[in-house]
Amino acid sequence: MITVKNLKKHFSTSKGLLRAVDGVSFDIPEGQTLGLVGESGCGKSTLGRLLLRLYEPTAGQVQFDGNDIFSLSPDELKKWRQEAQMIFQDPYASLNPRMTAEDIIAEPLKIHRIDIDPGTIAKSFQQVSLNPHHRCRYPHEFSGGQRQRIGIARALILNPRFLVCDEPIAALDVSVQAQIVNLLKDLQKQMNLTYLFISHDLRMVRYIADEVAVMYLGKIVEKAPTEMLFKNPLHPYTQALLSAIPLPDPVAEKKRKRIVLTGEVPSPLQPPKGCGFCSRCPNAKDLCKDTAPPLKEVEPGHFVSCHLI
Repeated sequence: MITVKNLKKHFSTSKGLLRAVDGVSFDIPEGQTLGLVGESGCGKSTLGRLLLRLYEPTAGQVQFDGNDIFSLSPDELKKWRQEAQMIFQDPYASLNPRMTAEDIIAEPLKIHRIDIDPGTIAKSFQQVSLNPHHRCRYPHEFSGGQRQRIGIARALILNPRFLVCDEPIAALDVSVQAQIVNLLKDLQKQMNLTYLFISHDLRMVRYIADEVAVMYLGKIVEKAPTEMLFKNPLHPYTQALLSAIPLPDPVAEKKRKRIVLTGEVPSPLQPPKGCGFCSRCPNAKDLCKDTAPPLKEVEPGHFVSCHLI
């Protein structure tokens, strides 16, 4: 179980304080997937890095099985990193071009001083549907999808329980995206993995996630079980996001009316006093400009941050 409580991460810049993550709270039950969606720059990747303590927080807690990871000593943190790993967005930039695929996958074992068994490496290749005979190849000799499989194998070699998937399909062809998502689903069933799945692709999020959180300007504005959110989006920002998903039927796609947002995204250096979405919301009232809405439960399991709901 991953429990996040009022997590904040602020960066000091020459132009002021940047609030990348601003008071985020949620739970991810063991063996389930939380999909995290939102525009570029809203703080999704920063949040993912905070959960793995790649960034230190400004405030808040992240608990893994009841233990606060930000209170761990360096030795305890190293041991805990066997429990939590990350799959990166760019499968080429995240792999060392001077190392073979075998060495890349075995590197976490060397760092944690675990004996390297050639059979274990071969099994890791087969686990992600790669040919073990290709273990001596370098990253540039693989396709994009194969490189991402190497990244997944590297993340799984320590048998972790929690994975942060930071847009793992964004840099891949559409046909390959489906293969990678299906692989992640199969591995989750086999190993009882818990995922934070960060993505812009709402169709893939709907397919893989048990619950979806919508992030805007460093805050979660709506969170609900996947089908509940897709069938009944309540926050105007969520409604606009879902209306942008293209329909497979060209006739229906031509007839439907998309929600087109106007206005600019506020700067996280100078966030609005009230609701962060009020400058783009067609239904905004004076209350929205003056007071930030809390994230409240409007129906069982469905949380929304909006004064008008």
